[in-house]
Order: sequence, then C-alpha cells, then structure tokens
Amino acid sequence: TYDTAGRVRGGPAPENMSVPVFQFISDTKIRIG
Repeated sequence: TYDTAGRVRGGPAPENMSVPVFQFISDTKIRIG
C-alpha cells in the first residue's frame, strides 16, 4: 500500500503508481488533473 506522500508502506509496491494528466503552464507552474 501507499501513504499519502506516495511512499510504499508494508512490503514491496504491488504496482507502479499511475501518473495523472499534467500540463506545463510556464517554467515554474504545472497543471495537474
């Protein structure tokens, strides 16, 4: 299982975490979702 920070808890990770849709808005901003 994963905690809220995305770290694996309690043994090996069962699968890779999914990557949400994202878009670079500027050099310092990313839109997620």
